[in-house]
Amino acid sequence: MNWETSIVKSWNTWGASHLSLVKFIANDFVYLAIALGLATFLYSQIKHSTKPFLSALNIRITIAEGLLGVAFPVIVATVLSEILSKLFDRARPFAAHPDIKLLFPHGADGGFPSHHMVFTMALAVCVLSFHRNIGTILVIMTVLSGIFRVVAGIHYPTDIFVGILIGAIIPPLFKKFLDLLHISLKR
Repeated sequence: MNWETSIVKSWNTWGASHLSLVKFIANDFVYLAIALGLATFLYSQIKHSTKPFLSALNIRITIAEGLLGVAFPVIVATVLSEILSKLFDRARPFAAHPDIKLLFPHGADGGFPSHHMVFTMALAVCVLSFHRNIGTILVIMTVLSGIFRVVAGIHYPTDIFVGILIGAIIPPLFKKFLDLLHISLKR
């Protein structure tokens, strides 16, 4: 048994007696992260607005900045993750090892890298660019969610690590790409 399987197996044993906590942190944190990220983005837009927030111009600026500053980097990271999962088809722990229990329903498709981690970390890094405190909270939530996805038997530690890495790298690269095109996200 390799080190990753050993970690999943031991954490999974602990998780079997904490099912509600495991499901909430491993699966439902992403919805909380999306809500927190969206609320923080809108708050930031309202706070830094020089014109009435509900003016037509301000709404267009908010949509453009939301797409370029948050949505597109998260989408690019997620698409890259999907491509990598097709290239590196690795069975999830619960599917590859009968002694690892799946602690809540999940498909047995490939788990490398963790799309969940890519998405939430990319969102967290985008939020970090305009609100340090909430972005930091989202990074912590992402890491906790990743740990609990290992506990749930859904991922190996490297699935989580690579997902977090992709999610952390793509938004700044996307910003550099926008800078090369001379597209600014500042009002």
